[in-house]
Parts: sequence; C-alpha cells; structure tokens
Amino acid sequence: MAKSVAHQVAFSPPTASAILKYLTDSKSAFLKDKEGGDEKKWTVVLGNEAGAGLDLDSLASAIAYAWFLSQVEKKPAVPLIQIGREDFNLRAENLYALSLTGIHDPASELLTTSDVPQFPSTDFFLVDQNRLPPQFSGTVVGIIDHHQDEGLHKDTAKIRQISLCGSCASLVASSLPAQVPQELATLLFTAMVIDTNGFKPGGKATAEDREAATKLVPLLAPSSLDDFEPPMPDALHEVSFITALNKELSTRKSDLSYLSGWDLLRRDYKEYSFTLRWMEGEPTIKVGLATVPVALKVWGKKGKLEQESLKWMKHRGLTVLGVLTTFKGKKGVHKRQMAVIITDETGKVDVPALASKFWAGIEGNTELDARIHKKFKLERNGHLPANSAGKVYKQRNATATRKTVAPLVKAILEEGVPISKEADPPGSVKL
Repeated sequence: MAKSVAHQVAFSPPTASAILKYLTDSKSAFLKDKEGGDEKKWTVVLGNEAGAGLDLDSLASAIAYAWFLSQVEKKPAVPLIQIGREDFNLRAENLYALSLTGIHDPASELLTTSDVPQFPSTDFFLVDQNRLPPQFSGTVVGIIDHHQDEGLHKDTAKIRQISLCGSCASLVASSLPAQVPQELATLLFTAMVIDTNGFKPGGKATAEDREAATKLVPLLAPSSLDDFEPPMPDALHEVSFITALNKELSTRKSDLSYLSGWDLLRRDYKEYSFTLRWMEGEPTIKVGLATVPVALKVWGKKGKLEQESLKWMKHRGLTVLGVLTTFKGKKGVHKRQMAVIITDETGKVDVPALASKFWAGIEGNTELDARIHKKFKLERNGHLPANSAGKVYKQRNATATRKTVAPLVKAILEEGVPISKEADPPGSVKL
C-alpha cells in the first residue's frame, strides 16, 4: 500500500513558508538585539563546523531545533550557520533541500558567520557536535548529537541527547512534537535520507533513524491522501519517493565539476588545535583535515595539489593539512587517498621531527593500512617551500573516514609516536 501512494508525496512547500518567516524574523531580531548589546537573552543553535562546506545534517538540525525552541518552547532562539554567505554554492544538495522548504536565498535569509564575524558570549545549544568550538565563548545549555560523546558540558547542558546513529536529524526529529510544519519535516527528512543513503540495509541507518523517518513520512504527504499508510521502518529503502529523493540528492552532491581545487579543499573541512608537548617550546599548531570526493589525479596534478593546499594553509594558518580523498575507481571500487603537507612559517616548529612522527604514526596504523602512493608524487620543483614536508598515501582500508583519521592525528601530535630512525623517510619531500 505504502509504495503505491508514496510516490505521490509532494515536496512543494506552502506558498508562504512558516519556516522562512521564522528564520528571517529571528535573524533580524537577533542582529537588532546584538547591535543594542542585548543578545544574551538568545539561545544560539549551533551545528557542526565543517569549514565552508557545511553538511545538510548540521544545517537541517540547527534550523529545526531553533524553530522548536522559539515556536514551541517560546524562547528567543536562532540558528547560526557556520559558513560565510559566499559558501552556500559549495553544496548543491543543500540548496536543493532548502528550496524544498521555501528557502531560495539562504545567503540573505539565514544567519551566517558573515553576519556575526565576532560572536558574543551567549547561550548555545549544540547539534551534530558535543564540544563548543574554540572560537565561541558562552554556556552550552543543551546537546543533541550522533557522534562519540566527549563527556563535556555536563554541568550546564540540561539536555544531553547523544546517541550513535546515522543522522543527527533523526535525533532532532525524535525530540520534536508529533506535528511540525511540512517544510520542516521535509528538511529533516532530506538530511536523514542523504546521511543514510536512503536507509539502505547494511549502511549507516540504525533503528533510531528508521523510527524517526517513519514518524516524519506522514507529515510529508498531502492531507488529501486519506488512505496513506506510512511504510514499515525496515521497508523505507523500498519506497519509491525515498529512492527518488536519495538519487536526486546524491546526484547533486556528487557533481563537483564546477568547483576549483580551492573550493574542494574548503567544501568539507575541519580544523583542530594541538599542543606538541614533546617538542621543545611546546608549540600549539593548527591542523586541517579536508575530505575531497575527487581523486587527486583529477584536480591535483602538476603541482596543483601543492599550490592550492599551501594557499589554503596560509589562509587558515595551518601547520599540517591532510587531504583525504574518497572516490570510485575502475569498476566502481571505492578508494581513498591521503595527502599530507607540513610547513611552518613561524620558526617555532621542528618540521623534520614533526614529519617523522607523523609518517611513523600513519604508516604504523593497521586500521588505515596506508601505503605510499607510487604514481602520485609531490612536485619537487618549487611547489613546496623550504622547511616543508609532504607525502601521498593510498589508503587500503577505504572504510576508514575522517572520523578514524582525526583521533589518530590527535594521538600522534599530542602523545607523540616514536621518531622514525630514517633521516629521510621514503616517499617524503623535504626542500
């Protein structure tokens, strides 16, 4: 029954989007209060920072929970989207999902970091993360997240709903009332679909994701479908409109032909700070990890990888940049590569020592199973400056994502691994 009518579900929002009105009104009111120094009465709902390429899960979760706090809990709340106005074009799937909710000009309709480059201290509700980013100061009053619990903010967060599942939007949806606006349900549903690959069995979707999705499906259907029966949770992946939506979102997400190397690096990017306590002077460095869904040979040949990476590193003040590619090779086999560049302009970092520890940590990790890439080599002719090092690896375990790499990098840099005895590790470039 569900399959026969589900394809009729309309994703067209009402002409006057209630969600759009809430977003524009709350943005205007917040900025007015901020100008008057009265912003502390607001709760800012903050999604995960992923560089310029904010993912749909964070975007949808922040908008939905801010709406809930404001419209249901009756508290002044606004979602802050952690990208600049100019960065919305980096995620075609986000623009499509937002358009389904009546948001056609997110750069002007949503509150972004371009609107508040210097953010004041206030109350924060975190979604899709459970650690307040270091650039913000204030009180974390709540958390809804699907990542590993870091055990933070327990003294202030009245709500700490942290559960490992496919999509944070699923947890947010489970926290909302039974009836929410159709466009809000649509936005959350798109995030859940793209994060779980259409709820495919054996993928990222958990029972929690499927239950939340089943709750939302009736809200997507026009009220005229009196005979609409929501699909069973285990059958979601078979529903025609879900299959079609997943295909549409995936197609838009994977078409990156219009992006430059600079855009690819910043599209899905996370940044960390680590103190090298094992190094003389104990310098604190910034490390960036960029996930790029395009093979290096497509965009990084003839020194372009080094040129774009160094430009991004200077822009962000990085000492280490890891470029983590994920793509399909011949016969559709999923593959991953890792390019790492280390450089220092401060004179405070011993680059050879740092590089040796880094290579030893990466090459000694059995989970990554990384091997030096024999065909793709970093250019030696001036593309890397003096006091720099770099390597490119093939990652044999293609299932190990940034969620695997980031904790390993943290362990290498903060705890230190034994320095390689090789003065010039094979495959490295030092100029």
